[in-house]
Amino acid sequence: MRFDILGPMEVCDGRTRLTPRAAKIRTLLAALLVSANTAVGTDTLITEIWGTNPPRTALHALRVYASEIRQMIAAMSDDPDRPALATWASGYCLELRSDMLDMLEFDRLCDEGQRAATNQCYELATENYRRALGLWRGPALLDVSCGVVLHSAARRLEERRIAAVKSRIDIDLRLRRHGQVVPELTELAARHPFNESLHVRLMVALHGSGRTGDALTVYRGLRDSLVAELGVEPNAQLQRVHLAMLTADQQVLDRQDLWAL
Repeated sequence: MRFDILGPMEVCDGRTRLTPRAAKIRTLLAALLVSANTAVGTDTLITEIWGTNPPRTALHALRVYASEIRQMIAAMSDDPDRPALATWASGYCLELRSDMLDMLEFDRLCDEGQRAATNQCYELATENYRRALGLWRGPALLDVSCGVVLHSAARRLEERRIAAVKSRIDIDLRLRRHGQVVPELTELAARHPFNESLHVRLMVALHGSGRTGDALTVYRGLRDSLVAELGVEPNAQLQRVHLAMLTADQQVLDRQDLWAL
């Protein structure tokens, strides 16, 4: 059995799809999944589903939706370790193993990637990060009606995804795979035009691919955008990399600790 929220919501038991169709039940399930194995208060769930002006019947409806989720879980396999929706004094808790939810599996693989990188097992580290990022099928909670809680969760998940991408790219740069990461970094920098940490990595990758002129063009374009839109200069790390390219200081460019954010 499996719950996926790193993209459109999917609930599957083997090849059988059990994804709820009703919008409010999907919202309730998503709110429980982003806080898996942690109790979520009924007031929080009601606000997430109905907003700040819920109907008088909201608590009763919430209990009905929770019952439908329990029925969905009961329809799954006879695995004794299948998920359980527990009722707490002031809310609900969806209890499940980490391998049943893509969000938890993503976190586990990223942790393993970080440990491998710390131990200088770079090929293993990059493989773990690739497996983690391969779990994503689009923006998190793509087809779920989101309130404050889920909007915040989706933002946090996207930040964690970008952090994993940067960690994996840093390993690729360390392994001298500059040319391989240029297309990916170019796309990411275009999607996040003010993200300086992505731009500095793009500059390093371009320089390592023998395209220093293009790297300097990236710097000028970012600086123009930052000054015009935000009224700020590029951060110290970007300026350090820019100067290192102008002065051919390869030692600075080889030291990720001087520019990786």
